[in-house]
Amino acid sequence: MKTSAFKFAKLWINKIDFYSSKKYLSKKTILIGVGAFFLLAVFAYLFRPVYFDYNAKREIIQNKINNVFKLNTKIKGKISYRILPSPKIIIKNARLDFGKNKKDQLNIKEIHILISPFRINNIESLEFKKILISNQKIKVFSNNLNNIFKRFQSEKKEILVIKKSTIIFVDDQKSEVIFNNFNLTERFINNKHQINGSVNFSDNKINIKFLNKVGEEKYLKINIPKLKQSLDINFNPESTLNNLSGELKLKLFESILLLNFKGKDNFEISKSYLRNKFINSKIDGKINLKDQFAFDLNLDINQINLKKLLTYYPFFNKGGISKKINGKLDILIKNSDSFFGKIRNIKMKLEFENGDIKITNAQGILPEKSKFKSNLLILMSGNRPKIEFNTNFNSDNTPNFLRKFGINGFSAKNTSLYADGAIDLEKNKIKFNKIIKNNNERINKGEVLSLESSFNENILKDGVLGLLDYFKFKKFLKENL
Repeated sequence: MKTSAFKFAKLWINKIDFYSSKKYLSKKTILIGVGAFFLLAVFAYLFRPVYFDYNAKREIIQNKINNVFKLNTKIKGKISYRILPSPKIIIKNARLDFGKNKKDQLNIKEIHILISPFRINNIESLEFKKILISNQKIKVFSNNLNNIFKRFQSEKKEILVIKKSTIIFVDDQKSEVIFNNFNLTERFINNKHQINGSVNFSDNKINIKFLNKVGEEKYLKINIPKLKQSLDINFNPESTLNNLSGELKLKLFESILLLNFKGKDNFEISKSYLRNKFINSKIDGKINLKDQFAFDLNLDINQINLKKLLTYYPFFNKGGISKKINGKLDILIKNSDSFFGKIRNIKMKLEFENGDIKITNAQGILPEKSKFKSNLLILMSGNRPKIEFNTNFNSDNTPNFLRKFGINGFSAKNTSLYADGAIDLEKNKIKFNKIIKNNNERINKGEVLSLESSFNENILKDGVLGLLDYFKFKKFLKENL
């Protein structure tokens, strides 16, 4: 049987006219045929993962994501496979956990995981190369930022890429700040951890660069080219997330803030400064970032222009001070120009709490052997913003002091004045509780009301900054002295 079959095959082959078919088989035809066969084989190979039961093995995939990308992931939706433009796994409705609380979670509707085409025999053998998040809306709560930052540390991970996504930051009061067109690429090359990113906020592009070369160069750079504003943090080589140290330089609204810092959540600040066209000061103390932003700082100010500062930064507008700014400032001002001359050795303590400012033991030496001492409570958080105050003025040369305001003929050399009351910042009106001169002489109610009326008309008519206007004070004093 075998012999007869062999003979039949041999006879059939002999009947083929290879020489006649040769004219149809060019090199090009052969190459196309081989290429088509190869592509078909590759496609068939790459198509195999389509038939894997991913949903039955979702725990394996979750563990792989955690091990490879250091992202604790919970997959809540469907898992599928796509060949083009490159082999990838598509995960619907994933949750990334950065902590134990609900606010420590990021919920993402779709994640792409690029896989190696050379290891697709089964789900267990899949090699994850890159995680891609594209065109997603990601909500981030402000109190879990620290946990998110901890994820970006020096241990080796595969690449994370975010493209054209929207980041929504939510604070404790549920207020939202939206950043559009967020792009980020994270990679590891030769012990270098690099992050490059960009985002749009309020029609301004913000660029982000991070570098961590183990034991060497470490920095974070953020800049807004359009506004010429930037934040540069250069970390010391030995700096870690548990013990940060380095130099921070912030360029913001024509101001330069430099901080030399050291710590984890409670940072020590030393050999630092704040400079702009209104103020030149040295800074040291502590800044706490553990629960919320708080500070206890000493400011040694060489130069300050208070009127220009308050004009440029509208602290006295309703909502002018953020409720998130809480802390203390111990201030020493060596010299300050004022409308009646130099004020020396100004000392005060400022406390910021929930949008209000408390100024205690404010004192300084005025020209012509005069002094002042004041306490102020600037209440901005309530329905009716106001300033509650008490102040003492003493002079051992009152005639010379008043001559600076064009007032002559004042005979009493030694005088003192005490006043307390409140200024309504909405109505621009002052209300005196009492005024006492020369320590024991209380001004009667009628005179107090007259002084209030004159003060409001001459000084506060256009706003609280009238307190720093020479000509308004001059007019007020001439009317009442």
